[in-house]
Amino acid sequence: MKKEEKLALLLGMFAGDGCLPIKHNGEGYRNYQIAFYNTNKRYVLLFSSLFNNLFKDCGRVYCRKRKGRLPLWCFEKYSKKLALLFNEKLEMPFGKKALSVFIPSFIKEANHKIKKHFLLGLIMTDGGIRKDGSMIFHCASKQLIDDVNKVIKDIWNINKCTKKYIQGKFTSFQINLNRNESKLVLENMPPWHNLVLRGL
Repeated sequence: MKKEEKLALLLGMFAGDGCLPIKHNGEGYRNYQIAFYNTNKRYVLLFSSLFNNLFKDCGRVYCRKRKGRLPLWCFEKYSKKLALLFNEKLEMPFGKKALSVFIPSFIKEANHKIKKHFLLGLIMTDGGIRKDGSMIFHCASKQLIDDVNKVIKDIWNINKCTKKYIQGKFTSFQINLNRNESKLVLENMPPWHNLVLRGL
């Protein structure tokens, strides 16, 4: 499964907007939840479809209305077996992963196609395309940003500096690709990526 391009795409999305929360039910027993959240319904449905295809198991998709904000689309699956698989085999951390998430070692060691699929998933969640065509990656995990930098350097020989931002008690990290660099990256993404990126 680690050689599946669909898994790399799913994990890229999960690294941005997914989580393995540490929660307990009313009786004190651990709930093993796999969750993915995004305001773009298409991304949540894509995640759900990939999840079902890879693990032969369905999760629940629903919408959470929020006053004064865009509706939040949610995917969730409760499964101890799959949650442990995500953590132990797929290297996704439990709890508040924002500060500790990184590109899994088997993705970093994989071929360029696998790396591109992970990167595409991350573009949909922790990345973005500006109106001028430039690209941004922004998140709380310096390790994830450093890993993205290395992947971009490895595939396209583009070397960027990581920028650090401090807003009150929150620290985040960012890399920016100019219009030409962004175009080079996007032109070499998986062939069906344009359909997905319309949602950005």
